[in-house]
Amino acid sequence: MNEAKKTHTFATAAEKDGLLEEYRTLRSEILNAQGRRLQTISLTVGAFGVILSVTAGAVLGSDITSPETRLLVSIGGAIALYAVLSPSLIMITSTQQTVQRLGEYIRIFIEPRIPGLNWEYHWHNFKQQRRFKGGLRSTGTIYYFLSLVPLLLPLYAASQNAQNWQPLLILIPFVCWAVYLTYDLQAAISAGWKWSRWDDYKESDSKGGTD
Repeated sequence: MNEAKKTHTFATAAEKDGLLEEYRTLRSEILNAQGRRLQTISLTVGAFGVILSVTAGAVLGSDITSPETRLLVSIGGAIALYAVLSPSLIMITSTQQTVQRLGEYIRIFIEPRIPGLNWEYHWHNFKQQRRFKGGLRSTGTIYYFLSLVPLLLPLYAASQNAQNWQPLLILIPFVCWAVYLTYDLQAAISAGWKWSRWDDYKESDSKGGTD
């Protein structure tokens, strides 16, 4: 049974109009945020394709004959890919936190006062039953793959010049940062995810209301 609805009085007719308007506004913001998230993913994949094709053309082509130069060019291309990937991850994580924050607000402050509005409540229970803290698991899988793609050409170039592989170490911080951001996107471990769950408000909400 919906515990939140038991601890709140339903809105009056005048309050209901205002709450429904707020509900529609917040739902519109959620849909817009989800659209921006998909757009960010599409732009990221597109940018990856362009940078990777240019770098591959230089590394695998016949214009560059020096193995050392090929390795450095491939590393430069990898850094360019991470320069696209990391901001994309940060933007998507921030967008998803906004989506969850808006959804929690609707669940806590609007749905209990309007009969018939139950989506966020049931979605919250679904996630709780499956111990899902938040984040984007499927999108995280895509970004794990994208986090490793920049290493392909540098590793290939290094294999052609095994005696001079040390420049590859430059990529370690970029790889670690991308993997951490991806893990946070998937597992929701940073502080921003806690703020998006309105934990303090949930506690006070469970104590409020009328008898």
